Amino acid sequence: MNLPVKVNEREKKFLLIGGVVVLLIIVFYLFSWYSDTKKSVNDLSDARLFMLQKQINRISEKDHLRRRLAAVQQGLLRQEKMLLRGNTPPVAAAALQSILKDTASSLNVDVKLERTLNLIDAGYYLGIPVEIGFKASTRELKDILLKLRKSPFLLTVSEIKVRVTNISKPDDVYTTLVVTGFIKKAEEKETSGKEAKNDT
Repeated sequence: MNLPVKVNEREKKFLLIGGVVVLLIIVFYLFSWYSDTKKSVNDLSDARLFMLQKQINRISEKDHLRRRLAAVQQGLLRQEKMLLRGNTPPVAAAALQSILKDTASSLNVDVKLERTLNLIDAGYYLGIPVEIGFKASTRELKDILLKLRKSPFLLTVSEIKVRVTNISKPDDVYTTLVVTGFIKKAEEKETSGKEAKNDT
């Protein structure tokens, strides 16, 4: 028969301080990651706007504009290779869920919860948020976050919740992550269809 583990006040303070330090480290790490990802998304939108707006301006500088436009297009293509696979949100969400499960599985972490959340409008792009929940050690959690950051896809962790499952072993935590990937918005086809009818 297992007796409940008694924790004295000193141990409680030690666990509390240790938990706060771990959470502060994770929050700092995620903040810097979120800032980098947000900048990348803004760069993508700015590049798209540049291509659409500058093509009709400064006609006298066509050669310079063509070179600049080519450089922006190349940069945009490199960035868009980091978007999720799939032309529709459901397909992209399934791809992101697979990435997250594979990442967790590579560290022998079993995902207990997964669901797709509401889409996020990001200009020319759509954010595809997926929530996952899993039980892991703080080291495994850190490794999962590192693997996601090094992913070839543009991913951001927009929310993280950590709960200690066993106070006598605070290394084990239940974590919920909201991870967002991105796809390009579908091009408007209805407008072109209406214009074709008007021409006839």
